[in-house]
Amino acid sequence: MEKKLKNYVRVILLLLLSSNTYAQKEDIIGFWAIEKVTVGEENMTPVAKWTRINADGSYQAGNGWLQNGQGHWQYDTEKKMYLPTDALDIADEFGGFTVSFENNKMNWEREEEGMHVKVTLVPIEKLPMSPADYLEGIWDLVEITESEQSILDDFDEENKHKLFIRWDRIYINFSSEGDRLTGYWHINGHRPEITLLPHQESEKPESWKIKVDDRALIMSGISESNKNIERKYERRNTF
Repeated sequence: MEKKLKNYVRVILLLLLSSNTYAQKEDIIGFWAIEKVTVGEENMTPVAKWTRINADGSYQAGNGWLQNGQGHWQYDTEKKMYLPTDALDIADEFGGFTVSFENNKMNWEREEEGMHVKVTLVPIEKLPMSPADYLEGIWDLVEITESEQSILDDFDEENKHKLFIRWDRIYINFSSEGDRLTGYWHINGHRPEITLLPHQESEKPESWKIKVDDRALIMSGISESNKNIERKYERRNTF
């Protein structure tokens, strides 16, 4: 009787352990936003980063509305280690992430070049929007200041300046003189900063710190050529 009871307890324990490891694997599956990334003491959180972990062993990842990765994932139930693999990306030499859960959040942790890396993920239902997603459209200049003093009347007296930011990373700058200047725009993956790279050799590249939503765009100069300059735009749906 005692032997049967021990066997029964052993079976129950095995079932509980197996169900717990299965639950851990099931908990990973879902749609997640990267809330925070720390490398050592540094905050390295990317902008609007997300990953979708599917039950069929595949995953997708991206920033905002841009998907920039896909592949397959494995989960070691004993080590509680998650390993994503993207065949089109550079091989990841640091291996998988140890997984833990806390307050409905998922944590990934591992060592990279002697530094502790921690990624905190939160569940989401729809794609997060990045500054790049909000940037696309027609922007009309409504104010420009230099050292906090308005220079709008001198810079754009006839209200000709507009900035058209296209989805294909091309921008069109309608200058206050009536010229139509073009170039490439690049958004920083970790900070809300845009760099404008003109096609015209006479124009210089400039970088701006930005605040943007569905209605307004504020650009604060961070290059040598535009320091202390701030531009405020409003969204328009026609030229």
